[in-house]
Amino acid sequence: MTTISNLLRIAVAVSFLALAACGQPASTPAADTNAPPPAAAAPALASEALVGTWSFDRTCASGDGMTLNADGTANYDEWGEGHWVIDIPSRVILTLAKIEPGVGATGQHVMVTIDVTPPVTDELNGARSFDDGTPANAINARRCPEHP
Repeated sequence: MTTISNLLRIAVAVSFLALAACGQPASTPAADTNAPPPAAAAPALASEALVGTWSFDRTCASGDGMTLNADGTANYDEWGEGHWVIDIPSRVILTLAKIEPGVGATGQHVMVTIDVTPPVTDELNGARSFDDGTPANAINARRCPEHP
């Protein structure tokens, strides 16, 4: 009987130790002082920096561009009219109705996403994609001068 009671005492002691260990925080490794600092978050775009007419071919003479207005309306190339918003800190989304020159609205809608590489100056750099699944392409647009 002594052996059984000793085994019971040991089992009870082990159970208490196991319960005591539950809920204890795990030890954390020491910080690596040689690790690089965490990456800074991308700066948020200001809508004021984006407002204007942008030329994708950098000539400001063709229809290959877009106009982003302060009221949130947008024109895209010669075929799109709609709205634009800043979605995440460095993404611009244009929701456009497709327009057929000389005919008007076609009933089709297109979403254009531009992942902007800050900062925005008179240069707008980044990647442009369409909701039809075509691969994204790099852009290096130029801000066109305003005409009075």
